[in-house]
Amino acid sequence: MFMQEEYFKNIFNTVRDGILVLDENLKVLSANRSFFNIFKVDTANTIGSLLYDMGNGQWNIPYLRVLLEDILPKNNTVDDYKIEHNFESIGHKIMLLNARKIIENKNDPPIILLVIEDITERKILEDLLTESEVRYKRLFETASDGILLLDKSEGTISQANPAAEKMLGCSKEECIGKNLQDLGVSIDMSDFPTIMHALDRSGIIHYDDVLVKTKSGPIIYTDIYMVDKATLAQCNIRDITERKEAAEALRRRNEELEQKSAVRTADLEAVNKELEAFSYSVSHDLRAPLRHISGFVKMLQQNLEDHPDDRTHKYVNTIAEASNKMSMLIDDLLGFSHSGRSEMRKRKVNLNTLVKGVVREIQEDLKERVIRWELYELPEVLGDKSLLRLVFINLVSNAVKFTSTRPQAEIRIGCKDEEDRFTCSVADNGVGFDMKYVKKLFGVFQRLHPQDEFEGTGIGLANVQRIISRHGGRTWAEGSVGEGATFYFTLPR
Repeated sequence: MFMQEEYFKNIFNTVRDGILVLDENLKVLSANRSFFNIFKVDTANTIGSLLYDMGNGQWNIPYLRVLLEDILPKNNTVDDYKIEHNFESIGHKIMLLNARKIIENKNDPPIILLVIEDITERKILEDLLTESEVRYKRLFETASDGILLLDKSEGTISQANPAAEKMLGCSKEECIGKNLQDLGVSIDMSDFPTIMHALDRSGIIHYDDVLVKTKSGPIIYTDIYMVDKATLAQCNIRDITERKEAAEALRRRNEELEQKSAVRTADLEAVNKELEAFSYSVSHDLRAPLRHISGFVKMLQQNLEDHPDDRTHKYVNTIAEASNKMSMLIDDLLGFSHSGRSEMRKRKVNLNTLVKGVVREIQEDLKERVIRWELYELPEVLGDKSLLRLVFINLVSNAVKFTSTRPQAEIRIGCKDEEDRFTCSVADNGVGFDMKYVKKLFGVFQRLHPQDEFEGTGIGLANVQRIISRHGGRTWAEGSVGEGATFYFTLPR
């Protein structure tokens, strides 16, 4: 008898649901371990207490009274009676109750076995699952992508949304039971188990630019996504026909523009070559008559050495000066033409070394001038060394020329290292210029100062701009009258 009682006691305490044994007056005779763990109560405040008084009256639940006082006396057994209650100590609980009235001997008072299953978490999960299913169904029905649900074992379609029906030209009934190829989708699904195995591993498979021949005839371009869904695979079909056609139209348009641009570029190159050839030819052909003029002027000056007429000497000297100016202009024109026609020979150029050489060369002819040079660190760049040297010769020579009226000239040469380029500058404290004429600075034969004030042909800055442009950079200047000027140019990193 002892062994039998011990056996049932062990079962009683290992059941995961809470169990109460009540007498006919609903006093607690016994409770198992799970009841104490679930409802966070102790033996002293449970055993011998009226059920409704437990937990300071927390078990005085109206629906529990109905079960024990109205339903159970009439039926002797009640199954799956659900109640919900907010306990002060443990919060909201959803419980499933099973009650039995047990009479062991005819003359003994009955006892009540009350089994309490805590289904709170399960109910929350069920509600979430239901909500998720409702949400998925709503998305499935309203999605703009066509969606097909495929049986992962057979590859046949078990469901199709309205967008898929419209896109494929098939009703849902026509889709169900078919495979993708039957609906005109050009994906090889012959080895479907291997595809599903890959889907199980990655969770998603993406197919780009898939052709689909719809039931009504038109062929559309699609992107297809296969998504793992337990026993089903979700196949999303996105119609990209318009996007594909737009991309193709844009590609054709770009090709046309490129062709037109190539033609324009070729035309411009031809025009530039003609202009450069003309410039070179004119400059070269002017040299012969100019040499004759210069030669005869020299002979005339020699013959007039003893001539007392000052006016005649003045006329001859004016012709000689004009001849020299013409010679300088032709040299500059030839240089300008050459800078546009010569082949670029790009290599690493150390601007520090290059600029110091230019300054040293210019200084040799300026021993009587007082110039304060400020040479800052310059980078190593990729470019044509001879052309870049010409840039600095022009800019530094200009700075020297336009500071000639200053007691002490100041010339600064530096460079700023920026994200994708170097910005070099040559600044001076010379006569400067009015910014409203800044656009004229880099034009051929454009001068902002009279010839008798500052000599020059007006080609040097045009040459600078052309050379820097050929290197992929740009040129500009800033200045003010009487306050000096700064000339800038950029070179790619």
